[in-house]
Amino acid sequence: MIEVLRVDDRLLHGQVAVSWVNHYKVDVILIANNALLNDKTMQTAFKLACPPGVTLSMKSLEGAVMVINNPKHANRKIMVITRTIDDAEYVIGKTGNAVKDVLLGGLRNGAGKKQIDSNSYMNENDIDIMNRLEEKGLNVFMQAVPNLKKLSTKDIRNNFNK
Repeated sequence: MIEVLRVDDRLLHGQVAVSWVNHYKVDVILIANNALLNDKTMQTAFKLACPPGVTLSMKSLEGAVMVINNPKHANRKIMVITRTIDDAEYVIGKTGNAVKDVLLGGLRNGAGKKQIDSNSYMNENDIDIMNRLEEKGLNVFMQAVPNLKKLSTKDIRNNFNK
């Protein structure tokens, strides 16, 4: 069962490994990222960042879809992590109703992006995808760590349009 899909351009790091894994009580972290498959250094770093007792699985986007759609994983508590909201939309679109919650956070600044909260930035395309995910009935929100304020899609749009 997918507990949450997090969009974070750093993928797995201390904040995710400690705060979010404990908050959602997941036993599997599934990183869905095509580039990671060819980056042995990052794979090693992510293995070191993974908390004890949690299984780490690093797959291509299509590989992650196959894991999520495999009934043998139905009893697992899985956190999926994608680098971009585009990748999140791809995974969600190929996995039926497996994902219910989309947690945005750790989205770095870049060309055409506007600041949404202290450490997350989005562009028009990101907002469009967020809106499509919300229209599909997903619970989309932004939150850095569990004890900080959760921003709703309305809050995100308001901050984007300032």
